[in-house]
Amino acid sequence: MNTIRRQALAAVVLTTLAVSGCATTEDVAQPADTVTSTTTTAPAETATPTDTYASADLLARLIEEEKVAHDLYLAFEEQYGARVFSNIKRSEVTHQDHVLAVMEATGVEDPRLPEPGQFRDAELQDLYDDLLAQGSVNLPAAYQAGVDFETQDIAGLEAELEKAPESDAALTSLLQMLLDGSRNHLTAFQRQLSR
Repeated sequence: MNTIRRQALAAVVLTTLAVSGCATTEDVAQPADTVTSTTTTAPAETATPTDTYASADLLARLIEEEKVAHDLYLAFEEQYGARVFSNIKRSEVTHQDHVLAVMEATGVEDPRLPEPGQFRDAELQDLYDDLLAQGSVNLPAAYQAGVDFETQDIAGLEAELEKAPESDAALTSLLQMLLDGSRNHLTAFQRQLSR
């Protein structure tokens, strides 16, 4: 049974990543009514995730981190109307969908609360509250809050990717997709700060 579940997970993740891909830095710099994208190519081989690594805790943390980013950028979009927040916010929805697909394939419960700005993980709640306060000062501070979040997210994803078994194509593909997205978002926020 676990083998079937792992194979289903690998198929869901690899198919989802291959079909939808992730936004590039050009995506986040485009006007809100302009959509461009590239497709991330999934690894050719299909591997199954390990029971010990692709844990419920990791997946729950990943999806809530993506919700933090989404909700933060939603708040800044509403406050400042800056297009970059709208574009990156949409990307964060896609990231949550990718993590959710893995969670559903492995039977992991979705921990997200429906209210914007509300999180089960107290550490993530504090992070959101701090970054929201930081970015509510003015637009450059909001861009810096985006830089700060994405920088922290990149460090966490790199650490998880380093621990992930190379043979676990589904997990490494998911982590790499999230990492690529965060790097693109960081570049977009840095570009806004340099203007």
